[in-house]
Amino acid sequence: MTTRGWFWVTIGMGMLGCRATQTVPDGPAAVENLAPFQILNAWVDGDSLRSVVQHSGGCDAHTFSLRTTSPMLKSLPPKQPVAWEHLSNDPCRAMVVDTISASVAHLRGTPRGVTILLLDQWEPELPYTYP
Repeated sequence: MTTRGWFWVTIGMGMLGCRATQTVPDGPAAVENLAPFQILNAWVDGDSLRSVVQHSGGCDAHTFSLRTTSPMLKSLPPKQPVAWEHLSNDPCRAMVVDTISASVAHLRGTPRGVTILLLDQWEPELPYTYP
């Protein structure tokens, strides 16, 4: 390779090294506005997971969503780890008790039978039974 060729290779490599670094949030704790809460009760009702939760607030809107925390565990019956995510900007401090629910139909681990839901912050396993 000629001197001119090495020059362009060096310039090209230098330009690749000048990219701006990109910061990526690491896990659910990096999500902005996550708010603490406590699960008081949890159960499966048909194709829905329902929970009674307690959190501080009372002045602003609160959003709860159910998410999977890892891939389904290959066991018999299959087990799916899940967690409620609580988003809020509510500065108030009153203790509020709410009943929340979300569909779990998409979490069926087998065509028919049972999938065990492992809810974060809740000790008993929750059997999700379907036809």
